[in-house]
Amino acid sequence: MAAVQELGPTVAAPVRAGPPKPASDLELLAKTQVPGYGAAMRSLDYAAALPFLSNVEVIASTVVAVCTAITGVVALARAIRSNQRTVRAKSLKIGWQVDSGPDSTGALVLNESQATFQKLVITVTCGPRLRTARKDIALLKAGDEHLWPSDDVHSSVRTRPSPTDASTRHHGTPHNVQITFRDGKGYWSRSDERLDRVRSLVVWAERTRARTLARYFGSSSPFRRTYAVSVKVESFDRTEALEEALSRLVATGRPPRGYQVPDVVAGPHDWIGRVVREGSVLEPPFSPAGLARISPVAVAALTSQEQLYAIPYVFDSVALIRNNALVGSGPMPTTFGETIRAGNAVVEARGIEDGAGVALQVGSPDPAGNAGDPYHMWPLFSSCGGTFFGLRRTPSEGGGNDRFEDISVWRENFVNAFVQLSKLGTGPGGNGALNPDIGRAEALPLFLEGRAPFLVCSSRALASIKDKRLDVSVAAIPPLGDRQAVSMVSVYGFYIYRDAPNVPAARDLVTSYLSQPDAGEDLNKLQQLVPVQEEAMRTVAARDAVLRPYIGQCDDGQVMPSWPEMRAAWQLLGQTEYKVLAGEGDPRAVAGEAAEAGWELLQEARRSE
Repeated sequence: MAAVQELGPTVAAPVRAGPPKPASDLELLAKTQVPGYGAAMRSLDYAAALPFLSNVEVIASTVVAVCTAITGVVALARAIRSNQRTVRAKSLKIGWQVDSGPDSTGALVLNESQATFQKLVITVTCGPRLRTARKDIALLKAGDEHLWPSDDVHSSVRTRPSPTDASTRHHGTPHNVQITFRDGKGYWSRSDERLDRVRSLVVWAERTRARTLARYFGSSSPFRRTYAVSVKVESFDRTEALEEALSRLVATGRPPRGYQVPDVVAGPHDWIGRVVREGSVLEPPFSPAGLARISPVAVAALTSQEQLYAIPYVFDSVALIRNNALVGSGPMPTTFGETIRAGNAVVEARGIEDGAGVALQVGSPDPAGNAGDPYHMWPLFSSCGGTFFGLRRTPSEGGGNDRFEDISVWRENFVNAFVQLSKLGTGPGGNGALNPDIGRAEALPLFLEGRAPFLVCSSRALASIKDKRLDVSVAAIPPLGDRQAVSMVSVYGFYIYRDAPNVPAARDLVTSYLSQPDAGEDLNKLQQLVPVQEEAMRTVAARDAVLRPYIGQCDDGQVMPSWPEMRAAWQLLGQTEYKVLAGEGDPRAVAGEAAEAGWELLQEARRSE
């Protein structure tokens, strides 16, 4: 028997890479003919991989645990920093200090922390009418205090007790003191009772303005870089819808579905009478220095009974815009009749279908009772002698002060102005120059599409014109009649809603920012709008030939009235405008009825004069 040789340990030869071994005939037969063969082989492969997968599971669990721990540490660190910021903010003490005399009595701010606070705004509320005064402080260093003396506080309040002894007693009565300030990346609101960190504000605005405001207050805006507060802008299709939403909010406390309760509402100044009567907004306190930078016309428009009720942010008016590619770049027309003839000639010569010589928005009646557009019609109406139911308010008449004339004085000119307008309409005796069914939604597209050589519009049109890269010229609207064409001027402001979630921040942030000299220029860089800051108005007028005529209209036009009855007054004028242009009834009779109705409507406004 042969001996069995004991083999020692062997060393495996290295495996050399090579082409995959082809499957044998038996394997191919098994794969195709034996049921479950493929599944069995995959099970064997999975079993072979189990140790590796087990290791992966362990690694994954470890990674998850580490990430969870890191997240917890980060959250803890944030909580600690937040608590530290809160403790620092609580170390800023405020109150009304009463001492032996007015020089040592006043609003006191004491920084007991080890940090420096920035952009502080002190607001003091006093008196039975809750008048407010404000003061801005750039920095308050650690351990510093600031006393705003009582005399200085009350010099900033427009209404003060007149008797000397009453004023002396008033210094020692309690005053409400609030302060907003920045601490690093946080913005805070502080009162005697509470401390809040302000993270966001909500603004309501009409759709066109909302788009611009969303950028104006956006994440990369100067506002956001200055104040660590985000701003959400919620838009409404029309100003009328925005006004209605605010009225319902005041009445019910509920915003429309899908909207949040606003801190600020951007609206025109002719709301003033109604919001004052409803008590729906708060008076924004301006520092004297900040107020001095705003146009007096804008301030006056948003003021009632010597009190400012909204923060001015932009002017608007109407002007005549010409498409130079269609008409040429010569001198602008000097009368509205010349404008119509030039526009109609272009439409005829170029064979423009469904065109109009002049696009001017009027608008047919809607379910809410709105019709026409007196704001855009006003320069033509005023040049024919028409007035706002007897109100005279032009640079050359009445010295800029409101003055009603008796109906026996103004009625005839009012009626004649509407009769003259009817000759531009589509009714009997009209030349069809103005189609009353062309409203806001149709007028601007007519111009942008090259179907109207001329456009009468507010400055809202300029953004769309710029997007289309149209070559245009702009001028004041020429007269239709034999008098000066006077445009209506509107001032848009930020109204602070009385039940805003963040009243102090809304009040202080917006007033502080808009009173800065460059705030108007920042807005103008986003859209061609007329700023209310006087320095910005001069700067923009010097560099922007397209916007310059609008700025001129805002200086020389008639500021819209702002009585509580304005909504009804505008509707009455608009309905009358539509009827005379559409040929619904005798123009003279329609206008006469409107004159009587308007005189009756504004009884209270006349008494307040």
